[in-house]
Amino acid sequence: AGSSPPPPAFAIEPLALDELPPKAQSAYKQYWPALQLAADSYVFDLYDLLDNPGRWDSIGALTESTDIGSAASVSALEREYLTPMRILTLSFPPDAGGDEMQLALDRFQASALRLSLLARRGQTTGNVAQPSAAEVAAVKKTWDEGRQSINAFFDALNTGTSTQRLVGIPAKVEGYPRSKKLYTQLRKDAALCRNRGGEALAGFWGNLMVYGTVPGVNPCGNVNLANYFDQ
Repeated sequence: AGSSPPPPAFAIEPLALDELPPKAQSAYKQYWPALQLAADSYVFDLYDLLDNPGRWDSIGALTESTDIGSAASVSALEREYLTPMRILTLSFPPDAGGDEMQLALDRFQASALRLSLLARRGQTTGNVAQPSAAEVAAVKKTWDEGRQSINAFFDALNTGTSTQRLVGIPAKVEGYPRSKKLYTQLRKDAALCRNRGGEALAGFWGNLMVYGTVPGVNPCGNVNLANYFDQ
């Protein structure tokens, strides 16, 4: 008889959400909307730009620091992706997905930083020369590596909570079930809310984790965080 296959590097022990430690339960309830919104952003804000070097500056901007009201200057990468991923990773026991989340987080961060660097190097804004086919392929490959890391993080979190709430990103975004129309409207409503001095003066988008699970939150528009995740 052949020998048994080696065990996986990490074995997640699936638990019902209410069986997890209180810290993990609280972090999950507060931050899962931020993660799904990050995946939506990775698809709807970045994927369509991969074939358009004239707009690669928008990809490069992922790691640029920005001021949000009185808050500290942080990049969109840090604010919208890494912070919620880190908090969840630190909140979950290693055998309930924490180890796999850490691995996925490390890989995603490396991919995102490289993606931003490659995009800045190859962007054609103000330039005449187009990036080479190899440079375009490298940007696409790096974006896809980030996609796979997001999916790995989602898989670990879904398994660790015995849920299927988080929706991963398919290869080439084919069949991604989330609505770009709703996402675009949410972005517009968030900007409108900021301009009106609405509920999150420090940045509605950046403070998703504060408002994401509060029923009836009105971001000064028709699409809000109370209904966006019902799609």
